[in-house]
Amino acid sequence: MNYVVLSDLSNNLSSAMSGTSLWTNIVQTILFIGLGFFFTKKKLLPENTGKILTKFVMSVTLPCLAFCSFMSNFTVQGGIDAIVNFILGFVFYVGFIFLGKLVFLPMKDKKKAKVLSVLFAFGSTTFFGYPLVNSIFGSTAANNFNIMNVAYRVFLYSYAYLAICTTNKEEENIEIDKENKPKVEMKDLMKKVFLNPIVIATFAGLFLWLLQAIEGAKVVPADWLKEGVSETKYVPWRFDITLPWIFTPLKVLGNLASPLILFAIGCTLGGTSISESAKDKYAWIYAGIKVFALPSVVLVFLILLRLIGNAGNFPQLVSFDTLASSVITWMVPPATVAVGYCISADNEKEMAAHTSLISTLVAIVGIIFWVLILTVIQASGFFAIN
Repeated sequence: MNYVVLSDLSNNLSSAMSGTSLWTNIVQTILFIGLGFFFTKKKLLPENTGKILTKFVMSVTLPCLAFCSFMSNFTVQGGIDAIVNFILGFVFYVGFIFLGKLVFLPMKDKKKAKVLSVLFAFGSTTFFGYPLVNSIFGSTAANNFNIMNVAYRVFLYSYAYLAICTTNKEEENIEIDKENKPKVEMKDLMKKVFLNPIVIATFAGLFLWLLQAIEGAKVVPADWLKEGVSETKYVPWRFDITLPWIFTPLKVLGNLASPLILFAIGCTLGGTSISESAKDKYAWIYAGIKVFALPSVVLVFLILLRLIGNAGNFPQLVSFDTLASSVITWMVPPATVAVGYCISADNEKEMAAHTSLISTLVAIVGIIFWVLILTVIQASGFFAIN
């Protein structure tokens, strides 16, 4: 029995290592980050290049990528994945907010512990994770990633802001100025969450994708622009088929997201002091936990959930796309917004910056590690939907 297991593992590992897509994405990641780092270190680009690229990606390319990724045929499994990932998003974020408090509870410096616990729960999912999932595991996994990210945005603009930007009297041992204490208005929170271009694009794409399930909605022939009439028909809002001259430029913009983000990460690394960050022990502790330990918890949880689904004759409960998107969600560096909170509130801003830099460097190794693990799992067929 052990020989069979080892043989299967060897075959899966061989299949994963020989796949061209795995190494293509690894080389692409290292190359684009390296280019951004080199051009910034050599001062061949303005200092704010990374910020400008990030703003363009967040406002234009990622919304295009999110919307275009839903231009595919509706499937029942895809609908199940959407529901599961929406629920999992809230379950994971609530769970990891409390787990983060426990992980850093032994630290003597409670102020640092509080900041690290927030950075622990909130990774750079939109900036770092989403393009990786889309380029490595495809649009279906990327859709799952986006749906799970709804919970991320809800807690990032509420809990994370309050935890970092408000002062704890017991930690600081000073009186709180209630008049100057930051407040979060519900109206402002809702605007940040639901008026975000990426969220709007995600919900618009998801809505149009779900509408394909309407009986009799498929009325447009695949080749309606030609003289012949095809038997294959689509809904009018499948713009990749019905309006290709609009879909194509949106798709091109969406495809720019991954290289631009990786280049921007390199620019960010090039503009910071690696030597100073390398001396911060908390940055290394955080990086190890965030990039390797936390995704392991997610992996074990979803494997157990899959086993429960199999036992209940419902293997569709957790698909491989859900597994891949979830694991990558939790191995990425801290959210840039959360680090920005630390800087604006002057709350352990040096440690937050060091943590962001070191965990980004470690995450490059983490990408190779987790993509390899996930590829082996995919090759094993354990998460296959029959």
